[in-house]
Amino acid sequence: MIRVLRIAGRIALALAGLIVIAYLVWSAGPARVGETLWEARAWLPLIAALECAPIASDYFTLRVLLGRDAQEVPAATWLRSSTLAYAMMICLPAGRAAGEVTRASLLARHLGAARAASASTRLQVAYVFAIGVLAAIEAATAALRFGIRAPLALLLAGTSVLMMAFAGALFSALRDARFRRWVDRIRRLVTRSETAPTAAGPEAPRNVPLRAVLICCASRTAQALQYGIILVAVGGVASVHGALIAHGIEIVGSTLGEFLPNQIGVVDTTYRTFALDVGFASVPARALSIALLARLARLLVAATCITVAAASRRAADAESPPDGETARPSGARRVPIA
Repeated sequence: MIRVLRIAGRIALALAGLIVIAYLVWSAGPARVGETLWEARAWLPLIAALECAPIASDYFTLRVLLGRDAQEVPAATWLRSSTLAYAMMICLPAGRAAGEVTRASLLARHLGAARAASASTRLQVAYVFAIGVLAAIEAATAALRFGIRAPLALLLAGTSVLMMAFAGALFSALRDARFRRWVDRIRRLVTRSETAPTAAGPEAPRNVPLRAVLICCASRTAQALQYGIILVAVGGVASVHGALIAHGIEIVGSTLGEFLPNQIGVVDTTYRTFALDVGFASVPARALSIALLARLARLLVAATCITVAAASRRAADAESPPDGETARPSGARRVPIA
């Protein structure tokens, strides 16, 4: 019953988001919105190509976090886990968490649940910290351009503090022995391991390497570039501060709408609200088109990822450990399942 209510609630929220978008398009002028999107069509391949930056970033960051253990994961599993994780991030509520759980479950076949969960958590730390860094830069940009008390500057500053705090909380949990023991229990449940749990958990706590954080920051910078291109595509002026402001609005909207699939309706409302800040006070259809064009690019990439994940499933399954064995960390002996 609870599951049915949860599904019904998600469907209701998605429908509410679609209604909000329909209202925003109607109020801005459907013909004007359609005309703006049609004019921007030539930019869509480049926008979609830049949307692949987070997929590549997560892959390279995980390889840095796993070190030599990354060699134990076959290419087909890397491909399937990366594409499925992205597709779930775009299509599901709280998509980042759902995507990481899916990715970790696929990697756990080769690394073990504990090591996969640890790497996934540290990826989240680096990813969230990178958002906080870019939000701080964009908050400063908004403050210099519109004033320190401007709503967008305050919202971005608050988002930066929230992301930094969240990254710190995740990292503290990773280093906490109770958290590691909980991960160890999950590992033994999934793999049916007969080994006894250790007092401190599956493995000693690890830091998040600076390289991992820098890769995630580069990915968010590429996303800011993407929004600068989207701004130009819908009729805006090409500039560094324009790209940062446009991306900053996306960060605020996606944070507020985290529990909606693709932040549907919330990001669109945020762009409509801050149309003046991106230079479209008199043409809100162009501000709204930023969100719509970005969403279209994400859905195209997500559809491609689903296709690739489906095509690579057989190869990934063939490379998984055979039945009767569990995945294990590097250097450990496989434990037969009783």
